[in-house]
Amino acid sequence: RPETGYGYIQKEPHPIDTGRQRAYRVKKFVEKPDLDTAMGYLAGGEYLWNGGIFVAMPETILTEMKKFLPELHEGLMRVEPVLGTDRFESVLKEVYDGLAGISFDYGIMEKTVQAVYVVPSACGWSDVGSWASLYELRKDEYDAKGNLCDGDTVMVDCERNLISAGGGRLVTCLGLKDTLVVDTPDAVLVAHQERSQDIRKIVERLREEGRTRLL
Repeated sequence: RPETGYGYIQKEPHPIDTGRQRAYRVKKFVEKPDLDTAMGYLAGGEYLWNGGIFVAMPETILTEMKKFLPELHEGLMRVEPVLGTDRFESVLKEVYDGLAGISFDYGIMEKTVQAVYVVPSACGWSDVGSWASLYELRKDEYDAKGNLCDGDTVMVDCERNLISAGGGRLVTCLGLKDTLVVDTPDAVLVAHQERSQDIRKIVERLREEGRTRLL
């Protein structure tokens, strides 16, 4: 499906012979496209979801980190001498707290000039990275009208909704379709299920307004 919450891998059109499994040279990595772009990826057939499973020799990863993420590489070099000692936890925390939050995909894979290959796999994979993914994953728990409910809820004339009532109170819904409702002790989220990947826009707005207590 044209999932906007996943990264994608564009592959070369022709596979290489590995003797056991098809593999393709990677053209590029793309993070979280908009819906129109994702639909184009699906129709074109050159793109795969990026499952985030990377295989490489340790020296290759360290070399790439040193080149593209030097602060991370320096941090690892500070941790190495204390492995297996009573200083490990304190040094690890000090290093970790000083590092910028960046994924391996952004920091390394989108920049590397090394030969990278992808092996397509149809394994029912999902990173459960969105409420929509969670709804899909738990389809065995739907009620007769396709609602997935956690906590104290009452549903009247509702279809295909995901309701998470974790705020310690009753959540009642009337006439809703394809809606996400998440009730927590300090906030309530209401969204269309198809927009669940856009929740990051709410996070960005809260950060802009300095309301980081809720993040």
